[in-house]
Amino acid sequence: MPSTNPRAAWLHAARQPLRVDQAPRTAPGRGEILVRNRAVAINPFDGIVQSLGSLVTPWLRYPAVLGSDLAGEVLAVGPGVSRFAPGDRVLGLALGVEKAANRPVEGAFQECVILREACAARMPPGLAFEQAAVLPLAFATAACGLFLSGHLGLRRPSPDRVSPACGDSVLVWGAATSVGSCAVQLAAAAGYRVIATCSAHNFEYARSLGATACVDYHDPAAAARVVEAIGGSPLAGVLCVAVGAGGACIDVAGRCAGARRVAMASVPVSLVDAPLEAQFRWNLGRLPRLALGFAGLALRARLRAVRTSSIWGTAVIHDPWGARLFEDFLEPALASGRFQAAPRPLVAGTGLEAIPAAMQRLAQGVSARKVVVSLPVPMTASDWPAGTAPEYTSASAH
Repeated sequence: MPSTNPRAAWLHAARQPLRVDQAPRTAPGRGEILVRNRAVAINPFDGIVQSLGSLVTPWLRYPAVLGSDLAGEVLAVGPGVSRFAPGDRVLGLALGVEKAANRPVEGAFQECVILREACAARMPPGLAFEQAAVLPLAFATAACGLFLSGHLGLRRPSPDRVSPACGDSVLVWGAATSVGSCAVQLAAAAGYRVIATCSAHNFEYARSLGATACVDYHDPAAAARVVEAIGGSPLAGVLCVAVGAGGACIDVAGRCAGARRVAMASVPVSLVDAPLEAQFRWNLGRLPRLALGFAGLALRARLRAVRTSSIWGTAVIHDPWGARLFEDFLEPALASGRFQAAPRPLVAGTGLEAIPAAMQRLAQGVSARKVVVSLPVPMTASDWPAGTAPEYTSASAH
């Protein structure tokens, strides 16, 4: 008989290893659902929070549970929930480290997780949990950068059809990343010409998602090639996903007619290799480069009269339109096949114990793939012993 106590991969303090241990059984509150995870995906942000928590998430309370991407089965629904029922297969965006949530029961790296109803979507039949788990944070980040008024403010895609072509171009620099894969699809669905940068061996992949033209970002003249590909069409905006590509994106925006806007879901230098211990030398070498990189981008943008913004992916759920994005767009678009769960998952292990190694695998780099961990066969609602319905317990009491 399965254990009645789910487990979580706990982060007890910044710069500490994850430790798998029991977690409180938690009933969903108003507007929440309880999901038994079947797969979780790994994002660079997870390792950055673990190793540089005070730098990027100073509000985070410990012990914490990391992780934003998951797919699983609904065990229970809270008051006011009408979209889901026990047994539904869902993918979801977990908000455990989000400042507005900041509670471990909402982190993805555990066996049973609390999801906000607005941050979940039913999976279509035939879509594997491992494939579905690649989407949530990448989808939210791409939508945030493309459509919110504080970023590119593009016209938004229709929930039931591809929008008519508008003739404007959108540049997605880093189209083979998980965010880029979603951004290409979203911009194309909204009717834009999508210019994509990626490695040459991923051109066919980017085109399959809706890219009109592809440019190899390894080319020393990549920015000029992008400008050529945009041609005479107005540039509606640039979404910069690839690390260190901000300068090239600003240059493109400054050289094209149209909107001079760059939304950045990237940083000037990589942070994924920060060690958990003995960080002094790493900090001494990397943090000044990071600060100088941001300062250089700000100066470059000012000289070229380009407006830049930094994307915080989960911000989309605080927008009235974005709060309905999983329900109104993602769920029907996946069901109809208009939106793909991309990129392909790279399954790096099974069980919560496999998450640290999966995070290291991601830090080594992947191309047109997303690192995923499968979780064991689920507990069902009937597995809870009679008379022991879970009560809400703050995981901070762990």
